Amino acid sequence: MTRRSYTRYTLRLERPGGAAPRPQPEPTDDWSGAAAHKRAADPQALEYVSPSAVRDVLALQPAGWQEEDEGRRLVFWLEDGAEAAAAAATALRRLGALGRLEVERERPGWEDAWRRFHTPRVIGRLYVRPPWYPARDDLLDVVVEAGRAFGTGAHASTQQCLKLIQSVKVGSLLDLGCGSGVVSLAALRLGFAPVTGVDVDPVAVHAAAGNAARNGLAPTLVVGDATDPTFRLPTADVVVANIALRPILRLAERWSAAPQGDGARAHGGLHRRAAERPPAELVLSGLLVEQAEEALAAFPGYVERARMDDGTWLTLRLSRAS
Repeated sequence: MTRRSYTRYTLRLERPGGAAPRPQPEPTDDWSGAAAHKRAADPQALEYVSPSAVRDVLALQPAGWQEEDEGRRLVFWLEDGAEAAAAAATALRRLGALGRLEVERERPGWEDAWRRFHTPRVIGRLYVRPPWYPARDDLLDVVVEAGRAFGTGAHASTQQCLKLIQSVKVGSLLDLGCGSGVVSLAALRLGFAPVTGVDVDPVAVHAAAGNAARNGLAPTLVVGDATDPTFRLPTADVVVANIALRPILRLAERWSAAPQGDGARAHGGLHRRAAERPPAELVLSGLLVEQAEEALAAFPGYVERARMDDGTWLTLRLSRAS
């Protein structure tokens, strides 16, 4: 059988105006997706250095990709010949305009080295693994294809979410900023149902659908902006929002009014839907440690049940006050 050959692309992102980059907490290969969708600059949002570059890389459907140098360098691999397609050529030109795009034929065996970059993780009762590792009989299996979209379970905020939902009573669950679907899939393995994942990025939702198929699971996956009050969210017993402070604050606004049925109410001459029923449990993540009090203050009808942090990233578990 003929061995496939690949080309490695390295994009070194330019620094606008020669300015030094802002510090980036914990460089990683994982991200939740929806945090990049914000109405104003948020210097503390969980985001890629260049979300547009990452979207273009993912649109190429690379054989693998990773971040280096705190996100200022993107490395990805394409099978030889893929660059000739019109859409791929256009995406590569866009990437080249963002910095210096270096191209090099990859030596055989690179796949093995790249796969060693992505390893399984035991998170409570869960075993989150890439597909080239075998399942374990003693843990709940969650298979996530690495390198296709946001979220392999590597980021501290994702791991904190996965740990905390294991302490929540099972019921219906809404995963906001679902990325590659790891939280949605883990929730189904844990017994939550129904489970709905929402992300503003269609590439992420497409990847989540692929991961669901790999696991033989069927969450409902939706493209949409959960912070947009005109976008209807299903009611759920539990909401996991692994996004960032700013969109979490906008989520709080959705649930700030008491439920008033399915009708509409007048507001400043405009009509808008009544607030959805707030969830019984909230898991809020993608936060920095110093943002805890601001996030808690946005949900006055909730009490804190637990928190996890690694010194940088923070996740809160809240329950609606009775």
